[in-house]
Amino acid sequence: MRQDVLYKTAVIVHAISSLFGVLTSLPALMEGPNAHTITEGVPQFVVMASALLGMAGLISAYGAWKYQKWGMMLAIFTEAISGLLALPGVLMAPTEFARVSSITGVLIAVFVIYVLLRGVRFVPSPTRNR
Repeated sequence: MRQDVLYKTAVIVHAISSLFGVLTSLPALMEGPNAHTITEGVPQFVVMASALLGMAGLISAYGAWKYQKWGMMLAIFTEAISGLLALPGVLMAPTEFARVSSITGVLIAVFVIYVLLRGVRFVPSPTRNR
């Protein structure tokens, strides 16, 4: 049986989004709230939540890739929280980078949640007549 391509695409997008959240948040957390990084002007709570959700998202991406129910549920949960945290940034982001990241984050969250809630579908492999 072949795996659903859209499902795998959503899991890969979720993993990349989670990795992006970790990679952009950790430098800002290490330098403190007055850091001059790409997250400048973003509330510290959002930066910390982004790092934690990114780490949980990487774990959930592994579980979802293996078709584990806990992985799919954790991926839906982390994307829902990430999308809700990004939503205010669509209108009130302090920088253009933060605004684009917020819009992208909301769109990714909607896409991943939709695909994962849609369910896993298998395409039967062609059988040979012998």
